[in-house]
Amino acid sequence: MLYGSIRTDEGPREPLRDPVCKPCGQSYVRRPALKARLVPLHVHITENLFVETVEGHRLIEDAEHEARCFDCGTTGRVNWFRFQTNGCPGRPESIEVLRHSRAMLDAELDVRARETAKVWWDYAVDYLHMFVGDWRVVTDDPRYAAYFTFRDREYGLRHDLPAGRFGAEKLPNRGRPKPALANRELEATYKQVVFYFHNRITDSGSMYFATWTPSYANVTDRELVILYAPEGQISEVLRVPGLRPWDETVGAICDAFGPISDIVLQTRVYE
Repeated sequence: MLYGSIRTDEGPREPLRDPVCKPCGQSYVRRPALKARLVPLHVHITENLFVETVEGHRLIEDAEHEARCFDCGTTGRVNWFRFQTNGCPGRPESIEVLRHSRAMLDAELDVRARETAKVWWDYAVDYLHMFVGDWRVVTDDPRYAAYFTFRDREYGLRHDLPAGRFGAEKLPNRGRPKPALANRELEATYKQVVFYFHNRITDSGSMYFATWTPSYANVTDRELVILYAPEGQISEVLRVPGLRPWDETVGAICDAFGPISDIVLQTRVYE
């Protein structure tokens, strides 16, 4: 039988006390309050949400300028981007102006690969000041002249693009094999998708996992991909605004959380 002091408009306004049991005087023990903590939030913006893409710069609205590049943060007029830039230092795949000479098109594979890597490095790193890491030139690959990392993302430098062009592209699943659905038989009835990752494993072997709920009734849940620690604590959150195709959402998850190892469908919703 618990009671506590109650504030009323009449009489003295003594502070509230924790409830106590009237017969025995035992006080009520409160549960520890839940502690909130901040977790990283990633926001995936699709191409159709950009105002315009000019010379490789994906432009968005800016409060103080006509436009701002989403990737490198450069601000200015749209015409300035159009006539004064050629490639974005915040997006390796934006460099689309480099082409092989006629002689280089007929050169041996190893010669063409080395020249492709040298010219692209000179333009992207020395001219645009792009911060490229883990640069590795290969001379025996029929498609790629080099592999490198940029902002914790793996890229390959293609030397076989149409019209003699060469340029960088993101490697699918960060260069790992494409993940397959573990239980494809649930495609018609699943409510939630669970992702596991190659690089999200603790020292004891426990795995982080992310949940995406595209079939749930609450539309806002479809926009959130939540990364959980093995013990169930929320670690990071990815927001994919609106309903997006499967491949686009999986690509955004890979960009945010790392290469995907396994994908599991389930008919229950983990929250």
